[in-house]
Order: sequence, then structure tokens, then C-alpha cells
Amino acid sequence: MSLAHLHYLWRSTDPVSSAIRLSCWYIVIAGAWVLFSDRLLVLLTTNAEQLTGWQTIKGWIFVLIMAAWLGVERWRAISEQARINDELRAANTALQELNATLEQRINERTAPLQAANVALSQLNEELEAFIATVSHDLKAPLRAIEGYSQLLLRFYVQRLDDDGQQCLHSIRAAISQMNKLIDGLLEYTRIERKPLTQTEIHLEDVIEQILIVYADQIQRHGVVIERDLRCTTIYGDEISVTVALRNLIDNALKFSAHVPQPRLAIGADIEGNNTRLWVKDNGIGFDMRQHDRIFGVFQRLHSQETYPGSGMGLAIVRKAIERMGGRVWAESSPGIGTTFYLEFPNASASTSPAVD
Repeated sequence: MSLAHLHYLWRSTDPVSSAIRLSCWYIVIAGAWVLFSDRLLVLLTTNAEQLTGWQTIKGWIFVLIMAAWLGVERWRAISEQARINDELRAANTALQELNATLEQRINERTAPLQAANVALSQLNEELEAFIATVSHDLKAPLRAIEGYSQLLLRFYVQRLDDDGQQCLHSIRAAISQMNKLIDGLLEYTRIERKPLTQTEIHLEDVIEQILIVYADQIQRHGVVIERDLRCTTIYGDEISVTVALRNLIDNALKFSAHVPQPRLAIGADIEGNNTRLWVKDNGIGFDMRQHDRIFGVFQRLHSQETYPGSGMGLAIVRKAIERMGGRVWAESSPGIGTTFYLEFPNASASTSPAVD
């Protein structure tokens, strides 16, 4: 046993160490006392009666010595425990003061954040009021203009010459475009404010519901629909996924409507911990130098007369996917077609063979 271990046994107040220390001291003192006293008594006494008397005195002396030793050990243990208690109380007091200081600092540093949250709540309320104004007050004049234009078209169109009729149709087209712009803006703000809900999404059902909306357009242009669903069930916000796919499918059908044999491919796969969806068409495509621009609000690469739209579709797609922690991008070439990719985190997915 090293000197460090011996020092630890000597100083420690641990019950086991104290017991070992007392046992060792008892053996040493008792052994030394017995050997020394017995030999001394043999030298000092001359008969058995004297030896017995001295043995009694010797026993009492030993008891007193051990009692004194135990008392000293007990006093040392109590003193050490009192010292530890004082240190614990001091440490607890220091900890309480530190907690109070930290709480004060946290309150001081979070005060601006709380104020910002209050301001943000106020801005959200103002945004709600603005959206209500846009959806009601701004559309009200449009409804009046549309109503009067319908009356002109129904009862007074014969009184107008060709230029007048053209102006009337232009007015109605402008009304339709303005309604689309307002609806796109409202959808863009709504998708941002809706809470995210992670649910199980059945892609086949979502895609089928979207395609039903465009069934007439698909049939009229003879669009071939292909499905490449390498995973059929994903987890995410169903509203965001549905909105993104609907806008991408609408975009693909619009820009492939005038090609000889329009094709639309919808696919899904699992890439590591992410879900990847894609919508591919063989439409007019675009120059990749315009890639970042197409995802902006009210951004268009073609004239309204050639390809009608609000210019909000791809901005809505980007907003819907980015709020899920994902990203959207496209690969395209003019005259070849475009493929849009959606990628976002996915907790779990079931795979199945591809479905055509």
C-alpha cells in the first residue's frame, strides 16, 4: 500500500475507512498494551493476588484509553462532517446567487426577443387584416366590373364594332388575370402562415386527386401521364406537398400544351434521409441562366398572351417546400423540356415497384 493510500485512510471520514483505521489502531494499541503490561506486571508482582489486582487496574486503564481514542475519532468525524456541511451550504448559496444572476441576464437578453415577438404578433394581425382586405375589398370592384362586362357582352355586344368588342374581351381577360394574381398572392401568404403537420402521405391518392382537376385539359391535348413512384408513402406536411405538386403539374401542362406529343412524368424516391419528388415535361423548356428568376414572385419568362398565368406558381412551390426544410430546383433546356425537383426531410417511407 502506497503512502497516498495510507494518508487517505488516515484523513478520510468515509465509514469504511474510519472502521479500518479504528481496527488497525485497536490492534496496535491493544497488542502493545498486552505485551508491555503483562511483562511489566510479571516483573513487579510477587504473588497471584497482586497480579490479579494489577490486571484489573490494567483493564480499566485500557478501557479509558480506548474510550478517549473513540471520543477523539468521533469528534474528528463530527468536525469533518460539519466542515463539509458548511462548504455545501456555501456552495448552495453561491449556486443560488449564480442562478439569480443568470436568470437576470437571460431576462435582460431575451427582453428584445420578447419585444420582437410582440411586434411580430402585431405584424401577423396586420397581415391577417390586409389579407382580409385583399380578398374582399379589392375583389369587390373586380366583381362589379366583371358583372357589367357580362351585361355588355350579353345585351349590347351587337351595338359594338369590332374594336369595341375586342376592348370588351380585353377587359374581361384583364379581370381574369387580376383575379388570378390576387388568388396567387393569397395562396402565397396562406401557405406561409399555415402550421406544419407531419402526417403520412399517400402519393398515389394525392397525384390522382390533382390529375382529376386537369382531366379535361389532359384529354384535350392528349397528354401521356407517366408515374415513377419508387416510394408510395412518405411523411411530411400534406398541404405543402399537395400545393407544390399541383402547381408543378399545372406548370408542366401549360408549357407542354403546344408540343406534338406532350408527356408528363411524375416520380418519387428516397434519397438517404430525404424524399425527392420530380415532375418532368417535354415542353418548351427555358435557359438555365434564368433558373433563379423563375422562382421569384410575379416572375415570368413568357408573355401573358402566349402562356397565361399569375407568375406566382413557382414562388408558391418554393415557399411550400422551404418551410418544410427542403429545397426546389429545376433542370431544363430550351425546346427539350423541364424537370422540377422537390427534396425535403422524410422520417419514414415504404417502397414499392414503379407504377406506370
